[in-house]
Amino acid sequence: MTRMHSVIVLLCMLPTIRSRATVHDDAIVHTKLGIIRGMQQKFEDFIVNAYLGVPFARPPIGSRRFALAEMIDPWQGELEARKLARTCYITPDNQFPQFPGAEMWNPPNVFDEDCLALNIWVPSEHDGRVMVWIYGGGFFSGSPSLDLYDGRVLACRQKVIVVNINYRLGPFGFLYFGPKSSIPGNMGLMDQQLALRWIHENIGAFGGDPRKVRSFLSASDITVTLFGESAGAASVTAHLFAPGSFPYYQKAVVMSGTIINSWATKEKDMMFETSMFLARKLNCTSDHDQHPDVNLIAHCVRQAPASKVQRAADAVGVDQILPMTFPFVPVEEDDYFFQGNVFTKLRKRDFKKDVSILIGSMKDEGTYWLPYYLLSPKMGFQFNHTISADDPMNRALINRGQYTRSLESFIPYFGDSQLVKHALLHAYEQVSESSDPHERLRDGVARFVGDFFFTCSLVEFSDVLADNIYGSVYMYYFTKRSSANPWPKWMGVMHGYEIEYVFGQPLRQTHLYAAAQLASEQRFSEVIMKYWTDFAVTGVPMPIWPKYNKVTRKSFVLDDEITGTSHRIDIDVHGKYCRLLSEAQSVIGQGSGKRT
Repeated sequence: MTRMHSVIVLLCMLPTIRSRATVHDDAIVHTKLGIIRGMQQKFEDFIVNAYLGVPFARPPIGSRRFALAEMIDPWQGELEARKLARTCYITPDNQFPQFPGAEMWNPPNVFDEDCLALNIWVPSEHDGRVMVWIYGGGFFSGSPSLDLYDGRVLACRQKVIVVNINYRLGPFGFLYFGPKSSIPGNMGLMDQQLALRWIHENIGAFGGDPRKVRSFLSASDITVTLFGESAGAASVTAHLFAPGSFPYYQKAVVMSGTIINSWATKEKDMMFETSMFLARKLNCTSDHDQHPDVNLIAHCVRQAPASKVQRAADAVGVDQILPMTFPFVPVEEDDYFFQGNVFTKLRKRDFKKDVSILIGSMKDEGTYWLPYYLLSPKMGFQFNHTISADDPMNRALINRGQYTRSLESFIPYFGDSQLVKHALLHAYEQVSESSDPHERLRDGVARFVGDFFFTCSLVEFSDVLADNIYGSVYMYYFTKRSSANPWPKWMGVMHGYEIEYVFGQPLRQTHLYAAAQLASEQRFSEVIMKYWTDFAVTGVPMPIWPKYNKVTRKSFVLDDEITGTSHRIDIDVHGKYCRLLSEAQSVIGQGSGKRT
């Protein structure tokens, strides 16, 4: 996929070189900061002006590593914006080399600390609507420049401006040495906020109308919509609690993640401890240092080569005991972004109210994670990417011992309660509709992971929003499996596999899809793009989509039916198991009390 991406970009550049006058007329913008020259890209009969790799912040390098982002300085002359934004420093996924299901998430370009830039697609016809994409990746990986996130189809088909923003990841974005230190945490979220400010102040030059983004809720005036998936969705919801972000958007699409997911934040003490652990691996402090000077330690970490910092962060990640725990994530309390504690704000209902939300989850949120976190033979979710995905060896037909050990690995999240363990073992064995006992056990583990780490927190968060915001909440439940999905069929409708439809990939990368299903895949993608952008315009994805409330918990089912004349509404689809998990956490004093 990355090779195909390079070919597409090269083809798009050829006419630019041959007819520079056309580009000069059509792909130049005059912003407050300076002139930007983009490039023309074509899709079908449409023309889109692409401005790629537009910097929005001063480079966070040298003495500015770990510092809060600062607005880019004005420049002289023309800024060439024809190369995709560089990917912030990460370690690519190398667990399944050359397997498309893993490689699709690996960025196509270089990794660089100097990465705070935007990719912008502006169709020749539009009405000023702007959709701002925040990518996911657990706050430790990802890029705005994945081929999957190419914005040209969404921009052309729906006549919207698409902006993909970048933010620092891992320790570069989320190291934390204390609120008064020079590394105050949440730098990656502040990067996002600065990107939103840049868009607000400059999008008028591209045709967007920032004057329509006001502090009161009026559907006819709203033009900026945030949308994101997984950690990107957690980021979108984080901006609901960030006063500095409030002026910059009025709608949000939240795909498979919220800031209250267990993996999305850490308490201050835990983040400080994790950050000191990294400092020790860099020999910037030691276990024997009784009273560490965080300023000296910060200086030391700032001086280390970026590659060494990243390797140390990877080592910290390996040492994480619990599965589905990411080492460097947002700290839940700070002075700059949240300006307080996000969970305290949630309990006090102290968040942005003049907003409408489209939120939802995938049918099989948990399956993607199993080959990564439960791959030990003791647990049975090994995946051999060198043979057919649907080979019997890749069916993960686990036995009862493997089922027990798999779920036991998550019991520390419940205070090692044996009562909770037995309740979960019994309950999740019943979740599958399969008659095969091995499949039932496998599906039970997958469903638990999806429920606990994604779906139930999303439902809980939606309940709070529906009761407190001035706009409306709409929920979807995504049940269509893509014919381009290369993972085993038993893994179902996986985490992340709605994104291709949102960005119109079936219309652009047709070779990835089964020929017999291509037409239906394209129709489905067109409908999804329309739902998302209609919501951005009116605050309603479609007239017959019911508003969400915490009593009925209605969700609109997104499957092939929506390309015809029928549709389906599910009611409280995950209620039974989410209630069980809530009770399990209450038993050990961790329930929703901390959060909601």
